[in-house]
Amino acid sequence: MKRTNLKWMGLLIVLLLSTTGFARDLPSEESYEMDTVVVTANRTKERLRDVSQNITIFTEKEIRQSGAVSVTDLLKKAGIQVYSDGGASYGNEGVVIRGGRSSMHGFDIAGDILVLVDGHRTGSDFLGNIGLENAERIEVIRGPGAVQYGASAMGGVINVITKRGKEKPEGFIEVGFGSWGEERYKAGASGKKGKLDFAVSAAYSSRDDYELGNGEDFENSDVEDRIRYNFNTGWNFNDTNRLGLTVQGTDTNDAGKGEDEARTYYYYTRQDRDNHSIDLSYEGGSESGSTTWLTRYFQGEVNYDLKRFTSSSTTQVPLSENANQFRGSQAQVSHDFGLFRTIAGMDWMSYEFDQRQDGEAASAARQNTARSDFDNIGGFLLGEVHLLEKENLTLSAGIRYDDFDVSVNARKIREDVTVSRDIEKDSWNPSFGIAFSPIDILKLRANYARAFKMPLPRQMTGYTIMKTTPFVGNPDLEPEKSDNYDLGFDLDWKSWFVSATWFYSDYQDMIGYETHSSADEHYNAKHYWYYNVDSAEIQGIELGVKFDLARTLGYTFQLEPYINWTHLLVFEDGNGWKLPDRSRDSIGTGLVFGSQEVGLTLSLDATYYGTQFTVDRETGSSTVESQEKLADVGDAWVLDLSCTQRLFKLERHGEVRVKASIHNLFDEYYSTNEDNWMPGRSFYLGLEYRL
Repeated sequence: MKRTNLKWMGLLIVLLLSTTGFARDLPSEESYEMDTVVVTANRTKERLRDVSQNITIFTEKEIRQSGAVSVTDLLKKAGIQVYSDGGASYGNEGVVIRGGRSSMHGFDIAGDILVLVDGHRTGSDFLGNIGLENAERIEVIRGPGAVQYGASAMGGVINVITKRGKEKPEGFIEVGFGSWGEERYKAGASGKKGKLDFAVSAAYSSRDDYELGNGEDFENSDVEDRIRYNFNTGWNFNDTNRLGLTVQGTDTNDAGKGEDEARTYYYYTRQDRDNHSIDLSYEGGSESGSTTWLTRYFQGEVNYDLKRFTSSSTTQVPLSENANQFRGSQAQVSHDFGLFRTIAGMDWMSYEFDQRQDGEAASAARQNTARSDFDNIGGFLLGEVHLLEKENLTLSAGIRYDDFDVSVNARKIREDVTVSRDIEKDSWNPSFGIAFSPIDILKLRANYARAFKMPLPRQMTGYTIMKTTPFVGNPDLEPEKSDNYDLGFDLDWKSWFVSATWFYSDYQDMIGYETHSSADEHYNAKHYWYYNVDSAEIQGIELGVKFDLARTLGYTFQLEPYINWTHLLVFEDGNGWKLPDRSRDSIGTGLVFGSQEVGLTLSLDATYYGTQFTVDRETGSSTVESQEKLADVGDAWVLDLSCTQRLFKLERHGEVRVKASIHNLFDEYYSTNEDNWMPGRSFYLGLEYRL
């Protein structure tokens, strides 16, 4: 481990010890945020203070107060880098957690960040596919979750937990309009009658081309419409046993990526994308609560079509059509022996990918089809033991084994060339953790976990065209692997919550590509060949502070400043190149004001998008010392202001509220990813009825 690692570890240890000494004389509180129950860390309910990883939680109250429209709107408040691969609302919204980056390929095995809904995969890691209308809470594991969830959970896990109906009925309707012809319509209802509970929501939005912070129109950035829906219902046999059914999905139609500045092969790119799934689950437990179990089956589809327009701006050229099906099941059981608890289970996932690629220009004559089946079965065992007199020391460990069977049938139509292969891979991954609370208000934690990501079917065997150059699969590819370490603390005192974490990830066998000249008659003279890069290193710190200033001063309203900061100390590959498309700094800070008495919630949020780097590997003329920052990407502060004000109450029939927001208050001209410009100052005004 490098000397810089030891320096930052030493600094954090000193901070831990000084905090411990300071906190001993402080009075204790009756309730703590660290006693919040979470479900994502070990796939079952447990207290946050017993978890050895850094967990971020957004409660239903925080989701409502935030004024967030999407999941990424929330995550950027937590100091997590967010980006769009295209114009706003194009649909390809991603995140970077601890240097791990979600993919833009449309299915969840392609990225480093795993996105779950109610604890299971949805076939995609596009956060734009998931609405907040029926979200009860969101839990984020910062760091690997491979032992719990398998492949692709390298940088983090995001779990959106949907609402279940309660005895008291709830409902809402919202209608609103904004800049550039934006329209939003939302509705939802939930309740419980006898043994049956339900929660349902739906949302519709559309928008025309928007304007950038420099005053220019960003052509081809409109969205014809986006529809989201979620329906969660269940039959409760008793307090601990429930048979549940969840149906959810999203449908984005005719979304523009934005103007292509180069216009080498096309003018505009547009996209249709939909993601639908159904989940049937049974969860239960013994009367004593010592044993719990869960079984579920789910299936769905992720479809997207890209189409582009040639230089005439009238001829539409299909680029690719994708119809991806997925199925899966989970089975797990946990038992609490008192001081010792175990969780064991098995997961099965099956993907069927169908892709047709027609090339990017009418004269390209490069038509390809590919069908691949991706089957994964995995088993895991997690255990934890509580020690010391107050059981305030928790030791945890886990192990997981995954077996993969991949088959691909790829065809280059014009030359009538077919490539068919069957490939098997497997992976073992362990984890170890310690969580120690020397006093009630403080938790010290340390964690080690191994994580992995499988090569994609097209990377192992296949033939795809990017612009004019083919990418050829390599059946000898190994899974990407990483060893991950972190050390941190959480301080929960009165109205303060402070969190700090140092993390280090050592990546091996990262998958990249390089140029080859091929003697194979089926390939062009030049093609790209996938291979395993030797290594990469990511190291950084996560800091978070929030406190309720009004509570400290003895007031009943809420006045809560917060700041969350992720700083990457090192993010480079084995050759010393900085990893592209990662921001060195990501900051979310702001102030939340709330008063139940007057029915007002006000949120002022500032997001810092850090600089990013690019590498020109094609020319070979660049050196590590001359590696440049991406022009006009990052290095921008963007302020958002949102508020909700109660207009009046209807006796026993809810209340009417007005909602208003200003995004990009100071009209910043910025991009979160290369050539993907974000909107300038925009306004929204809506009316909401809530029961």
